Amino acid sequence: MSKPVAWILGLTLIIAGPLIGIALRRVVDRIAAKTLVASTTPGSQTARRLVLGLAHDLAVPVCALVALAVALDLPGGIPFPMEIIHQVLKGALMVAITFAIARLAADVVTSVIRRISGISGSVSLFATITRVLIYAVGALITLDSAGIRVTPLLGALGVGALAIALALEGTLANLFAGVHILASRTVQPGDFVRLDTGEVGWITDVNWRTTSIREIPGNVVIVPNRKFADAILTNFNHPAQDMAIAVEVSTSYDSDLDQVERVTLEVARQVMCELDVGVPDAEPRVRFHTFGDSGIGFRVVLRTRQYEDQYLLVSEFIKALHRRFRMEGIVIPYPIRVLHTAPITEPRTVPLVDPSSLETALRTP
Repeated sequence: MSKPVAWILGLTLIIAGPLIGIALRRVVDRIAAKTLVASTTPGSQTARRLVLGLAHDLAVPVCALVALAVALDLPGGIPFPMEIIHQVLKGALMVAITFAIARLAADVVTSVIRRISGISGSVSLFATITRVLIYAVGALITLDSAGIRVTPLLGALGVGALAIALALEGTLANLFAGVHILASRTVQPGDFVRLDTGEVGWITDVNWRTTSIREIPGNVVIVPNRKFADAILTNFNHPAQDMAIAVEVSTSYDSDLDQVERVTLEVARQVMCELDVGVPDAEPRVRFHTFGDSGIGFRVVLRTRQYEDQYLLVSEFIKALHRRFRMEGIVIPYPIRVLHTAPITEPRTVPLVDPSSLETALRTP
């Protein structure tokens, strides 16, 4: 084969390789769209999705590298040592396979964690650890396939890892704290928590360094994993998501307390049944607890489905209770204080003091 013909054929193969890979990727995408819609079993659907995803990622790089290898093997082609070229191509192929397997493994780990824990949030920490491990193994295999001895490199990496661990003490502490947070199942993405430092919101993500908390107004608070693991927190999703709410109320001393209790319970049951944020099956409670300055204080215990729903439930309960108290003639007293004074029976006189004598007394040493 003449040299111009070899160059033209090699160039054609180099151009045709990626094009064949793109066409093959589109075929894989169509097969994935059909099979995933037709499949009804979750296990088989996940397996097919992962296999087709791996084929989608490897279609273009594998076809391009194979076409390049064939083009370089043509007689009369590039005058370079073929052994070096083959090692380079093998290393490039290993890099492409490593990236594809890393993405596949991260998807598998994320799917398994979500299925086990039953959460919908993103758990990026385990996916990141999986990618890093696969990248490290793939790099070692790539170097070994390129003819580089990895045994001395592993020894050097062991010594270097100790120095890196000392330099990155805070980062590694956050990493292991994040693993501890998720492994201990103290909190999970989606839980509503309150820290002892005052942050209140939903756990949205736990990554390799920080934990993200989305507060009720919508802003996101970023907390380092080490501080989050050491914090005293209240998890409003455990052991159950619904929670009790106490509403403080007061009534006049002239009120019939039995009537006040009966009316308050009726209003509480009605509000919890009518609103979606209430728990209809829960029984409200009324407890009198204080002889106050202006009235008798009592506490009404309601139950809401979620922490953030308490505001609507309390607001509607107060409006309904105020309206019902006015209809029943029950008085909600103003904050007043009554003072009783004894009458003065005899007038009292204060003796007058002569100013001149007072001045003389002050000047006397």
